[in-house]
Amino acid sequence: MNKYTLAIETSCDDTSISVHEGIELISLKTFSQIKTHEKFGGVIPEVASRLHSKFIFNLIEIAIKDSGKTLKDMDRIAVTVGPGLVNTLQIGITIAKTLSLVLDIPVYGINHIEAHAFSPFINMEAKFIPKKAIVLIVSGGHTQILIKDGWKFNLLGKTRDDSVGEAYDKVAKILGLKYPGGPTIDKIYNETKKKAEKSPLTNLEKYDFSYSGLKSFVSLKAKKNFNKESLMKGFQESAIRQLIKKVEKAMAEFKIDDVIIGGGVSANSLLRSELKSIDNIILHLPKINYTGDNAAMIGYLASIKIQEDIIKEGNLEMDANSRMEI
Repeated sequence: MNKYTLAIETSCDDTSISVHEGIELISLKTFSQIKTHEKFGGVIPEVASRLHSKFIFNLIEIAIKDSGKTLKDMDRIAVTVGPGLVNTLQIGITIAKTLSLVLDIPVYGINHIEAHAFSPFINMEAKFIPKKAIVLIVSGGHTQILIKDGWKFNLLGKTRDDSVGEAYDKVAKILGLKYPGGPTIDKIYNETKKKAEKSPLTNLEKYDFSYSGLKSFVSLKAKKNFNKESLMKGFQESAIRQLIKKVEKAMAEFKIDDVIIGGGVSANSLLRSELKSIDNIILHLPKINYTGDNAAMIGYLASIKIQEDIIKEGNLEMDANSRMEI
């Protein structure tokens, strides 16, 4: 008999709630704070925390009603414990623990980055998840490349400064474009006929990334006579090329063809098309609605790990870990 999981995600500026029957997602409701943070050009943690507190209870009620179940039907709770903004994480964790005690059901803490790595497989049985794979996590807070081996991950490299998503936001701000930068720049990239401004390509040894140099290049160019569309187009091509080079390098070195992509920047159209053009790649991409921060990947990861007997017991002693590693 399938059990029901209520999942809670509050790691940054999206309040997201999902309900799962076994590993199957049956309800997902997400409240985005983009409109609020847009005027600041980035996420303000205190504002994000207040908005989570304001909307999360209604969102839980709506998600459960949408699933056709009741709160009393829930058999367990899954919640993001890190990484993320410590104050926003604590809101989700506090509510999850409270519901666990009131309903007398277990609560499971889930790693947000690990959940992104499993986001392409939401609703799929474990047999469809590759045992070994190159994993690229690209978001507003993280840029990492890892090797997945079963249920374990080995970090190959990460950004030394800005994440790729953060670089997009900062470049958008420099160019006077709308926040968040990723979707805005990608949209203009696909619409403009302008030729791309030749931009520097950072290619560090081994598997680390760096976006500070590319960001500084855009900043310096923006102080002179420049064409916004050309500069922005050149930025996107260099930013994405850096990711592609590391994926190709890892595939060749470790002789692994399966590649998993997760995180908000995995929605980028150029990244997707460039990845698909790599020879022999077996690409696992999340659906667009699972690329950003969402409870569906939190509930799915908890459910599939419980089904596969990877995790056995809940943990009421969990706490927020803003710098949690995968």
